[in-house]
This record gives sequence, C-alpha cells and structure tokens, in this order.
Amino acid sequence: MTADQPRGSTPRRSRHRGQERADRTRELVIEETIRCIREEGFSAASTRHIIERAGVSTGVVQYHFGDRDGLLTAVIDHAVTTLITSINDLADEVEGIKDTEERMRALTDAAWRVFLNPASLTAMEILIATRSLRSTLGMEQLASLQPGLERIASLIGTPSPHAAAITDLLWAAPLGLMVGQMVSDAPLPTDPQRHAMAQLMIDHLRVNATDAAKRRRKAPGQR
Repeated sequence: MTADQPRGSTPRRSRHRGQERADRTRELVIEETIRCIREEGFSAASTRHIIERAGVSTGVVQYHFGDRDGLLTAVIDHAVTTLITSINDLADEVEGIKDTEERMRALTDAAWRVFLNPASLTAMEILIATRSLRSTLGMEQLASLQPGLERIASLIGTPSPHAAAITDLLWAAPLGLMVGQMVSDAPLPTDPQRHAMAQLMIDHLRVNATDAAKRRRKAPGQR
C-alpha cells in the first residue's frame, strides 16, 4: 500500500470484484437453467443436471438459491424483471411510428418477440409444471407489469374501448402457441398468427375511426 493510498481501499476493491464474480456466477446458473428447460424440458432440469451444464459446484447453487425451488423461483423473478424492461423498450420503439398500419405491425412483431423470449417461455413452463411455485408470482410483480401494458394499450388507440382487451391478446396468443409447442414434436408456425393479429388491430382501428367520424357528422339531436 502506498503512503497516499486510502486505508482499506484494496480490501474494498477485492470485495467489489468478489461480488461481481458472484453475480456473474448467479446469472450463469439462471441462464443455464433457462437453456436446459428450453432444450430438454422441465423434467430434465434437476439440480445435478443444471450443475453439470453450468460447470459449478453444488455449494454454488446452495449459496445463491438454497435448493431447486429457490433456483426455479429465481428464474421466474428474472423472467418478470426482463419482461418489464422489454415491455417498456417495446413501447419506446413503437410509439414514434406515426402511420397507424405500420405502427400496428411493428407493435405486433415487437410484442411477440418480447413475450416469446426464452426467459418468459421458461417461466411459463415452470409455472405449468409445478403448482407449488405459482405463488412466487406475487401481486407486486404482476402489478409492476401494468404500467407497460397500459402504454401498449395506448399505442393501440386511446379512443378504442377494446384497446386493453387487444393488449391482452398480444401476450395471450404467443403464450398459447408456446403451450401448444410443448405438446407438439413439430415446430408450430407463428408468422400467420402474428400477421393476423396485426391485421385485426388495423381493422379494429379503421372501424373505430369510421364510427367516430359518423358520430361527428351526425348533427346534435338528429336521429
């Protein structure tokens, strides 16, 4: 240690590097769990198998997660956090598009990309496979998704009374296909469904705009 070096700075840097390594290891195990479930299915994701795939020790998993349920819960938490960020990024990406039809197509493509990401699909598969972990999706986590979903609804069209319902379809449709893929050996197509969803939103907004124009043209008191 030099004369002008603050006392204790080396241990602090060492602790900081140690925490960074621990965080990277924790992230590695979560990501490997996601890959394991996506590639081999939930039943293959035993603690021993994940340890082998990740190249870590049993103690690492016990230190960071406690047990297998703790690891699976961490995967769900990671998926929710990723989904919150992605939903807001989606809204940022689409809200600057002025043309209605182009915006609806971009919104659909972005929404399916967000909701069909590996973390979200893995979390859904975990929740389907085990009832005991469903309580880990607490009300606070679900509520944290709401502002982003409301932003998406506003992009579909604030005057529309069905904007919130269509927003639900944007995430329910891809997840429904994911469940179908879980029981199918052949890859399920997604392009036709995605294009149909975009066209549904475009047609809905056209009808809504036409109805609004008719109401404006109608004189007050006229039947």
